[in-house]
Amino acid sequence: MKRIPFDKEGKEERIRMDIENHLKRMPEFETERIKLRKLAYSDVEDVFAFCSNPNVAGPMTWEANRTKEETNEFLRMVITGYEKGGSGEWAIEWKESGRVIGVAAFIDWSNKHKCVELGYFLSENYWGKGVATEALQELVHYGFKDLELNRIEGRSDTDNFGSQKVMKKLGMQHEGTLRKNEWIKGEFRDTEVYGMLAGDYDSNPDY
Repeated sequence: MKRIPFDKEGKEERIRMDIENHLKRMPEFETERIKLRKLAYSDVEDVFAFCSNPNVAGPMTWEANRTKEETNEFLRMVITGYEKGGSGEWAIEWKESGRVIGVAAFIDWSNKHKCVELGYFLSENYWGKGVATEALQELVHYGFKDLELNRIEGRSDTDNFGSQKVMKKLGMQHEGTLRKNEWIKGEFRDTEVYGMLAGDYDSNPDY
């Protein structure tokens, strides 16, 4: 997935507060290996450890964190947003160690269109282990079953094959390429768009 926005200013006015009301009471999820929960200020050491990694930040719109103060600012925006339902970020906690190893999120949404966009970033130490898929499967189920969404989508850079693999594992279909649609870190980048509809989810016995 492409990005977690560090700045939520300018989000279009929402017609209703359905998703926001749910996120005010953000649920926790637990699988065999991970727990999804709200981020906390006490997570700063863990989050800085992977947000300061240039390989993690590379596909994102944000630069690698140079100081823990930058990471704290990200946490402040997210935690402040929880109160009004404006933050859709879940910490990915590795149960065996109790350490936060990544973030899975609803990075954008529309109540009018009943649609959300998923995103994530993950410690490089846990790449290739199915962790992102495991986390996002919980958000997909929550989105379709609890929020009664019509559509869930994900986006990635054209050369971010790992994220595209995650989206395919989630059952999303490739819907097209947006050519040079975003200016990121000094260049225009292509974006691959993947999507899944409620009907796709309901008709797949694997879910």
